[in-house]
Amino acid sequence: MSDQRTHDRHAFLAETDWADAQFIPLTGDASARRYFRTHSQHPAILMDAPPQTCGSLKPFVDMAQYLSALGLSAPQIFASDLQSGFLVLEDFGDDDFASLIDRDASLENSYYFSAIDVIHNVLDADPAQVANYDIPQLASACDLAFLHYTPQPATIMNEALTAIEDALAPFQTELRTSLRDFHAQNLHWLSKRAGVARVGLLDFQDAVNTLPSYDLVSLLRDVRREVSDDFAQSARETFAKRRGLDHDAFQNEFHLVAVQRNLRILGIFARLSQQMGKPHYVDLIPRVWRLLQADLKHPPLAKLRAQLNAILTEPDHAHLERLRQPCLTQ
Repeated sequence: MSDQRTHDRHAFLAETDWADAQFIPLTGDASARRYFRTHSQHPAILMDAPPQTCGSLKPFVDMAQYLSALGLSAPQIFASDLQSGFLVLEDFGDDDFASLIDRDASLENSYYFSAIDVIHNVLDADPAQVANYDIPQLASACDLAFLHYTPQPATIMNEALTAIEDALAPFQTELRTSLRDFHAQNLHWLSKRAGVARVGLLDFQDAVNTLPSYDLVSLLRDVRREVSDDFAQSARETFAKRRGLDHDAFQNEFHLVAVQRNLRILGIFARLSQQMGKPHYVDLIPRVWRLLQADLKHPPLAKLRAQLNAILTEPDHAHLERLRQPCLTQ
């Protein structure tokens, strides 16, 4: 962090109740945002998101207000300077779902079904005032796989994107709000709260209105932790029944949206390594690939599977090592 940014951070805090608090850096995420924690008299998290690299914090603030109005637990915002890119937030602690389940695997089903209750709550509400992520945009967003994971000529990439869009077309429906990065590391258990408010929500600033299956896919096809096939199947069936959806059609949609999401993640992780100096994301690529292949094995996707696997490189040792090297043309 630059000396100027440090100065700006202290200047912001000087006007808050945390002027004298000591903030300790936390592990960052895939973005350029940084986070700090204080265990002072008023525990809190400082989000440091320089607008020139992270964009505006207004989407985070707006979504926090939207979720809170639904009775859900977004972090309370104690202080803000949107122009400079600083927020002081409620600290949900370290009990994210992934950590809790690692310590006690018997909790997995109850926590995951609580998370799915949150998804239903959002889907049942009026959509948020966020960007649409419709079928053409879902398909075009897969270009990252063909730009960064396995670079392809424009003609081949466009043929693949058209095939993905054609496969998604039957699932066109009214778009509903998705928090988008809805997975175990972004969900915290708040045991002193009740109902859906027991699930603390983070990392929702990229929320969109898209296919209703998107957050369920994000939760059950988690690139950072295993979710058993049996549980995923049970969760899908329960979800479809509760929403009154045709079982087979929803299964087809789920697998296809999972393919879309993980194609994009392959490209994101490759870009994070080669262009943003974060090669540790390459370590996750073999798992993303396994998830992608598992969903492509769904019988109705056989044609798309053959087309994609003909142009995507398997993540063998040589390819992973190439992805770890900085892109010298950037």
